[in-house]
Amino acid sequence: MIHTLSSCRLSVFSFQSAFKIALIMLIVLVAGCANRRLETYQELRSTEVQPPVYYYTEVEKKGSNTESDPDVESDRFLSEVEAKVLKYQKQWQTQLESETPVPSLFYDLSTDAMKAYRQLAASPEAARARLAEPIALELLVALGYEWNPGLKSALEKIRAVLERYPQAVYLENVLRQYNAFTKQLDTKVGPLTHKEMVAMKFPFPGTLALKGQIITEDVRIAQKEFEIALRDLVTEIRLAYYDYLFVTEATRINAESQELLKQMIAIAQAKFRVGQGRYTNVIMAQVELSRLANTIITLEQQRETIIARINTLLNSSADLPLGDPVPVEEDSVTPTLTELYALAIKNRQEIQKQKLAISKMALAVEMAKQMTYPDPTLGASYLENRSMADLKHTQKMPMTFMTQRTLNPKNTARFGHRNAYIHEMDVKIEAMAHQIEKLESDLRFVVKKHHFGMETANRSIRLYRQTLLPQAQQALSAANTAYQAAQIDFLSFLDAQRTLLNLRIEEQRALRDYRQHLAQLEQAVGIILSKQPLTRDF
Repeated sequence: MIHTLSSCRLSVFSFQSAFKIALIMLIVLVAGCANRRLETYQELRSTEVQPPVYYYTEVEKKGSNTESDPDVESDRFLSEVEAKVLKYQKQWQTQLESETPVPSLFYDLSTDAMKAYRQLAASPEAARARLAEPIALELLVALGYEWNPGLKSALEKIRAVLERYPQAVYLENVLRQYNAFTKQLDTKVGPLTHKEMVAMKFPFPGTLALKGQIITEDVRIAQKEFEIALRDLVTEIRLAYYDYLFVTEATRINAESQELLKQMIAIAQAKFRVGQGRYTNVIMAQVELSRLANTIITLEQQRETIIARINTLLNSSADLPLGDPVPVEEDSVTPTLTELYALAIKNRQEIQKQKLAISKMALAVEMAKQMTYPDPTLGASYLENRSMADLKHTQKMPMTFMTQRTLNPKNTARFGHRNAYIHEMDVKIEAMAHQIEKLESDLRFVVKKHHFGMETANRSIRLYRQTLLPQAQQALSAANTAYQAAQIDFLSFLDAQRTLLNLRIEEQRALRDYRQHLAQLEQAVGIILSKQPLTRDF
């Protein structure tokens, strides 16, 4: 009995001693693995990796600006990297909550008039009442900025991408959690008491920093998509507004011609009653009057269609009435065609978006190269083997302690499928670079086309205002006087009146074309161009 108690005490003492030794070994092993993990990471970071040339020009250049885009240093402890990754999210969220969530070079939203119009958009009823009065282009742009669903969707996409920052950080935390198995193992040779088994995986250092940079590129891409949506929305509003101006002016000109023709019909009827004219003159005048009335009806229908188009851009009812448009200033662009090419290639949002996509792909390639190495894993377990005791051996097998540690990354084989994936990404980057060349080539054509359209329209306006319109006005005045003096027939007067009417309409059409080509040119360049008042030497 005494011998049995002594054996039990020795067993308990041996178990406690062994357990303490196991804890000490585990602590030493964790410290050694952590130090080795940092040393291995430093060795890997010191290895010179040659990323694509574009990676240096677009990514590392951004990292130098510590105020707006602090560099995420990936060669420090993960806790500090996590804090910086989450700091990115807070900075972007702060910007999104400002008055101008995405600063735009395409339209100035900071003027006093724009701020007042944007505040008006907060009250839809008051804004709709204001739209029934004479409207300015700035009012439509401000309401479109606040109400357009496509623009709101692009802004929400930025917010959605921002949620990837905490996902990346918390995923790393999940991967660092330990796992334990307590189920008894069946070795087919006897029972094994599995006391404890723990394992902990450490994500490879540097991957979190790269993930943060990749997410930042995703945010910038979403930002460019918002700028594209804003640019296209403003351009569509401008094009519709210039159509609205043209239809309004054309209706007014036709109405003036209609009033003049009514006066001439009264004169023709008076001459017919006194026997100085023919009834065919009255019939011809009435036919011309009916034609003008039909033209005015057509213009009114076009006006309703344009109003529906504007309301659609504002996310309002298509039947919402709008007031008459306020005339806009006539400006000419300052840059030359060569300067426009350079500005377009530099500021075009689609090209910038493509470059950001290449930058993101380069970061993904760098992360893929790092992920060819295994994640450091630390594990420990101890087993108490009682199989020998069950076989009635004289000595009991001692408890066994085992540790687990991953291999040195330098000795880890690089598998072919990973190399093929990295090569695929390199080829895609090259293809995306060629796509930029295509975008630039297409952009030069678009700039040339709209610049030519502006020059043609400007030349036509000069011709109408300097030569054709003054001559047609003089011809109509002379024809009016001559007809009342019975020196010409009524048909000659109608020809003079119709010629002046057509020239005035064409002058307004050329002015609309000039403004629309200017709007589309700025859309192609991606920014609002510097302008000066347009002088036509009248």
